[in-house]
Amino acid sequence: MPTSKKPRKVHRPIKIRLPGAHYSDAMVTELKSIVNRTALIIEITLPRGDATDDHMHCIQDFLNWGGIVVYLRRLKGQEEAKQEFFERFQEALHALNDILNRKNAKKTTSHYVGTAHELDVLRDVGAEICSILREGLETAPRRTVREFMAVKKLIDDEHERREKLGLPHGVHELDEDLVLRYLEKVA
Repeated sequence: MPTSKKPRKVHRPIKIRLPGAHYSDAMVTELKSIVNRTALIIEITLPRGDATDDHMHCIQDFLNWGGIVVYLRRLKGQEEAKQEFFERFQEALHALNDILNRKNAKKTTSHYVGTAHELDVLRDVGAEICSILREGLETAPRRTVREFMAVKKLIDDEHERREKLGLPHGVHELDEDLVLRYLEKVA
């Protein structure tokens, strides 16, 4: 019998280990429901004037998450569309900030009330972000969940910092370097 046919080595499969965090399907499903719920808040609850503080925080998280997702995607040939989105995005942030300031100043009522233009801007940008996030959760759930976790942590830390200093809250632009540092922490 040839030596190559002598007792063969036992096959031991190599385990493939993927570095980084892994997120369950339940978490992705929960994030999809958050996206849908926030879209409904922007579309129905906010125009009625029934939005609560939790709803406004949810909208702020939603806008920041969508902004980070679009900002971090480096898509060739879409620089002009990306710039147009950020112009509308900035307008939506200012509209949300105006609604928050109006309620905090108690000029109109104890509810969150927006003008027709502010609500239209929020509705348009919210619908665009909703479609972007749904697509991101379908095609690249791990990356999109990581971005959500980073934005949530960043906003919570910013909220805590402003509470300690006694600074007003509101919608603030996020710094790219800060977001990238938080993304590294989450990974």
